[in-house]
Formats: sequence, structure tokens, C-alpha cells
Amino acid sequence: MDTNSLFTNIHEHVSRRTDIRSIIISIVLVLMGVAAFYASIMEESESSSVSMFIMTLGAALLLVGVFRLFWKSHGWFYTPTQSRIAVKSEFYDTSDFRSLKSVLESSNFSGEKTVKSGNTGGIRMDYMYSKDRKFAAVQLFQFSSYIYQPVTEVFYYKDMAADEFICCAEKKMF
Repeated sequence: MDTNSLFTNIHEHVSRRTDIRSIIISIVLVLMGVAAFYASIMEESESSSVSMFIMTLGAALLLVGVFRLFWKSHGWFYTPTQSRIAVKSEFYDTSDFRSLKSVLESSNFSGEKTVKSGNTGGIRMDYMYSKDRKFAAVQLFQFSSYIYQPVTEVFYYKDMAADEFICCAEKKMF
């Protein structure tokens, strides 16, 4: 069994890079915030509620833009299709481990769905998938000694298998 986790054993076609679109959106938000802040200062009646609202809106836009610029400007991408990667987790009861593992090993996601996820559980399934649904990576973890530890290797799916996995994951059923 591979003891590396999903996030330390990244697939060769997954890379972390700068997201130009996110940077552009962040810069636009910062500029809108500065413009709104400047407009509120130039308002003649400084005590008006409209001026205070515009100043608050400008400050909020400025803060959101700076936050996005520093913390959201990088992302994971599936390089063959240049699609952004999303990361999620689902929780299952410990008794469902064998069923989940056999479904992941067989890559048969179109069969009878018998396991439903919950808000908590002894088994956690971490997965990442490309937004174009052409790639998915999955790993199961078990709660032990106050942390979730990997109990399976990382399963990788491409094309139709990835799309079928993502459909099951979105329905929260396996």
C-alpha cells in the first residue's frame, strides 16, 4: 500500500501554476475598490450615508481583491486539457470501507449504489477532479489516533471513468 497521501503524490499531469484569470479579476476588484474609495472622499457632503456606503463598498472591494491576489492567484490544473482542479472530501461509516475500496479498485461506478456519504464518519474519501471531468484522483483515509491516515493507494481515473466517478461523487453515492 502506498502511504503517501493524495496531496503529496501528485499525478504527472497535474501541476500548480499561476491562474492569470484570477489575477486579472483581483486587479479589477482592487481598482474598483480604489475608485469607489476615491469617489467617497471627493463627495462634497462627507457625512451622507451614500458617501459612507461607497467608502465601505470600496474598502470591501479592495480587501477582497488583495485577498484574491495573494491567496487565490495559484491553482492546480490538469495539464493535458488546461482545466482547473477542484478538491473535495466525503465521509463514510467505517463499515462501508470494503464496499468503497472494491468500487474504487474495479472502477465500476455505474453499478448498484449502496453506500451514502454523511457529514462525519470513520472513513474519509479525498478526491480531486478536473472541471472538464477528464481526470480524477481518489484516496481513502481512516480515522485513527486522532487523525485521518491513508488506507489505500491513490486511484487515478481518466476520460469516461473519471466522468462516471465524478457523477457518483456529486450524488454522494457509491
